[in-house]
Amino acid sequence: MPAVSDLGALYRQAREQVSALVRSLGPQQLETPVPSCPGWTVHDVVSHLAGVANDVITGRLTGIPTPEETAAQVAARSGTPTSIVLREWERTGSQLEVLLGKEGRFAEIPVVDATVHEQDIRGALGMPGNRTGELIDLTLRRPLELFVGKVDSSGLDPVEVTDDAGTHLAGPEDAPVVLRASRFELMRCVYGRRSASQIGRRFAGTDDPGAYVDLLVVFGPAATDIVE
Repeated sequence: MPAVSDLGALYRQAREQVSALVRSLGPQQLETPVPSCPGWTVHDVVSHLAGVANDVITGRLTGIPTPEETAAQVAARSGTPTSIVLREWERTGSQLEVLLGKEGRFAEIPVVDATVHEQDIRGALGMPGNRTGELIDLTLRRPLELFVGKVDSSGLDPVEVTDDAGTHLAGPEDAPVVLRASRFELMRCVYGRRSASQIGRRFAGTDDPGAYVDLLVVFGPAATDIVE
C-alpha cells in the first residue's frame, strides 16, 4: 500500500477523475441508474462522495459509513444540481486531502470509495477508463491480505491470487487453488460488483468456489451478474 503521506494526493487524483467524468455528462446521463449501486443514479453516487468528504471533515464520520449514513448523504443532495454538488466536493475534498496525510486505520477508505465509485459510474454509462494504476492497486492490497488470512483460518486449501498476466499478488505461490483475473476485475469482485457465480468462475483448483467467494468479498456479492 502507498505510504500514508501519499493518500491525500491519491484522493485528489480520484476526486479529479470522477469530477472530470461527471462534468462531461448531460442531464439524462446524470439520471442514469447505476446497476452496481442499486437504487442510485449517477447524481446519487456523486452526492454520496461529496457527503463522505463533508461528514469526515466535520467529524460525523470516523469509519465505514452505514447504509443509513449513505442514504442520508444522498437524500440531503437529492434536489441540488450535480454541478453544485461537485463544487461542494471540491471544497470539502481539498480539506479531506490534508486529513488523509495523518496516520489512521481508516485513512485509505475515502480513496478506495472514490476509486470504486468512479468505476460504478463508468460501468453504468458504458464509458470504461482508468482501469489500471496505483488507485486500483490500492483498492486491492488490504482486502487481498485479509482474504488470504481468512482462508488460512478457515481450513480451506490455500489460495494464490494473481492478475491476468500471472503476476503474483497474494497468498502462497504453490497453492493448489488459484484466483486469477485482471486487477480491475479483482477489484470489482472484492467490492461486490460481480455476482457470486461470476466471482466463482475466477477460481481454479477447487470444487467449492463459493466457500472462497464468501471470504473474498468486502460487500455483496451482487444479486445478479454485472457486465462492464
